[in-house]
Amino acid sequence: MLGGFIGVDFSGAEVRTVTVRKGLRGTETRKASSGGGDVQNFLRNEASLGTRAVAGISFSPLLLRFLRFPFSDSKKIRGVYRFELENSTGFALGEEVLSDYHEIKRPEGAEIIVAAFGREVFEEYLDYIQGSGLDPDQVTFSPVAFSSLGEFLREPRPLLVIDADSDHLNFSFFDQEGLSRVRNCDDAMGKIKKQLGVEKLNLKEINSDDRKRKAFLESCRFIAAEIISTTRYFEGEAGEAVSSFVLTGGICGVSGVLEKLTELLGKKVEKIFIEPLGREDSPFFAKAYALALYGGFSAKSGRLNLRRNGYRPRGMARELLKEFKVPVALGAALIFMVIFARATEVVSARGKISSMRSEMRTELAKEFPGVAGTHDPLDFYSEKLEVISRRLEILKQVKGSHSPLEILTAISSSFPGDVGFSIDEIRIEEGGRARIWGKSDSYEDIASIEKKFSDSGTFTQVKMGKVGKAVNNRLKFEISMVAR
Repeated sequence: MLGGFIGVDFSGAEVRTVTVRKGLRGTETRKASSGGGDVQNFLRNEASLGTRAVAGISFSPLLLRFLRFPFSDSKKIRGVYRFELENSTGFALGEEVLSDYHEIKRPEGAEIIVAAFGREVFEEYLDYIQGSGLDPDQVTFSPVAFSSLGEFLREPRPLLVIDADSDHLNFSFFDQEGLSRVRNCDDAMGKIKKQLGVEKLNLKEINSDDRKRKAFLESCRFIAAEIISTTRYFEGEAGEAVSSFVLTGGICGVSGVLEKLTELLGKKVEKIFIEPLGREDSPFFAKAYALALYGGFSAKSGRLNLRRNGYRPRGMARELLKEFKVPVALGAALIFMVIFARATEVVSARGKISSMRSEMRTELAKEFPGVAGTHDPLDFYSEKLEVISRRLEILKQVKGSHSPLEILTAISSSFPGDVGFSIDEIRIEEGGRARIWGKSDSYEDIASIEKKFSDSGTFTQVKMGKVGKAVNNRLKFEISMVAR
């Protein structure tokens, strides 16, 4: 498995791993589980030379935000996302907060899912992983890693993946374009433990006792309540109803759990199926497989990796570096020689140019002794070209622009007259973009406002943003648009 990726799932009662390697014939997959034995020995046997380890955080983050940008340049996003995160929270995030993001490309720009954790909490978790004999190259937020399974989730969308283990309950929401929202709600598992009167929940032992199994299935109402709440929130964001529920994690080993959740939700719930893993193993190894595939794409920008900033990724790849130390050193020496040769050529050429310019000034001084000095033609025309470029840029910005008054007038005339709502803020941005924050009484009224703007003919790219609960049972909403 040289050069592969091993996804390690610590979220259940046992450590689960899936190792993948991408080659010319596709992705080779190997799976295994610890069985609750010697974790260090197990991981040592599973992680082979050159395999890069990827682990996930399943517990609740300190902050979870969804930010939108009117551009899709990954370098620009990385440069400003921290500022936008602080702006969305209302206070400055110091060094004690560690954050990174998952990028989603959209036709109108980009959207990112930002997960932030307390640095001390992350260090404790990393110490726990390293204490198990593993030093991962990548640590990501587990619900985000499920984005790598998009090609295997062919059910009708929007689709909600429900990942439930003995301590964690996570949600990954997929629209037509892929993963768009995630959520964590470990409180539901805490309520189940309290209901059953246990400190630790062993899902494997539940089937051995009918009384325990019936009590657990009865307590699944806490999970169903969170699924319903999450579904309503995501449906408000997407503007369409969830079509499929897919269950994964250790909870799938409890007999009757699918039927119970289907009964409580009034909509069929199915186990996740990933063809390379098989139908029986898919629910238990899905997260580890997702982590391995997500790590396989980690070289690309916009992939969440909390070890990217402030923590040096080492992992199993350090043995690979020892193996190739001499070839790497020789390659580095060759590259240095090539760069040195090119730098020497540049210095020599600059010296020749300087000598030629000196000769030109001397000849001009002989021919025109009364002239105090002369312009360098290259510098002279470069300055003029820069002035012209600045004027063109100003003309581009002015052309087709809209005044704030025009946009406000268009917004005022586009609101429906038969809908109850209030406006908190209207923000006008460059390029005729506008964003509106307000409150209304129902989802139907909010949808009516969005439809009115879309049908007005005055705006394009009309899109509903965040919809959430406000005071007095009202709903707060956000709408963005671009004036034609």
